[in-house]
Amino acid sequence: MTARDGPHLDVAGYALGTLHTEERARFEAHLRECDACRAELAELAPVARLAAAAPPLPSPPPDLRARTLLAVAHAAGQPRAASVRSATPERRSRFRLARLGVPAAALAAVLLALLIVRTGDDDPGRLEAVATLQAPAGGGEASAEIFVTGIGRVVELDTDDLPILPKGQFYELWFVGPDDRPGASDRISAGTFHPDEQGRSRVSLTAAADPATYAGLAVTVEPGDGDPAPTRPDVLRGRARPR
Repeated sequence: MTARDGPHLDVAGYALGTLHTEERARFEAHLRECDACRAELAELAPVARLAAAAPPLPSPPPDLRARTLLAVAHAAGQPRAASVRSATPERRSRFRLARLGVPAAALAAVLLALLIVRTGDDDPGRLEAVATLQAPAGGGEASAEIFVTGIGRVVELDTDDLPILPKGQFYELWFVGPDDRPGASDRISAGTFHPDEQGRSRVSLTAAADPATYAGLAVTVEPGDGDPAPTRPDVLRGRARPR
């Protein structure tokens, strides 16, 4: 047995609760003696909590699992024949992607993405608020729609005239709270983005912010320096209006 064979491969399955009773018991016995698996399990714990909290989804297409396995096998450099059909019937319910060489963290990310994926581009959630963001000195504008989903708020941001930034910089969208002021930020990031070559942006950004409390929206230009604090001034500003 090599260092990554056997129970080591069950970390993601254990974290996501997909192991059978016997496999779970065997892995728990292994876990008591394996520092590496305990550390990896701790890293996957937030993923497991998000997966458990995800809302129920409609039944997926019958071929979704097979297509997903094929895509991961292809990404891992395995022959396309490594499909779900190659597994014996009693093993199909828990086909081990890890045996394709996919790290446990990547496997968990794939499974979590399947759990929280939206039901379709035409149904992103319930429209909660809209906003128009404008440059404080004029000359730029963006529109935003804020949707309530099972994973928080999704902001659909649309703008046509943002300048192209120098390499190493990016735009960042913020939900802004009532106590926000220079030197004392009260903001929650909704994510970063870049316009295309024509200065257009059509992006979907996700944040755990409630526009009833964080009603302001702002876009800043940020340096790629790893500092999560917002850089001022705002290049676009607006306010969410309930719908």
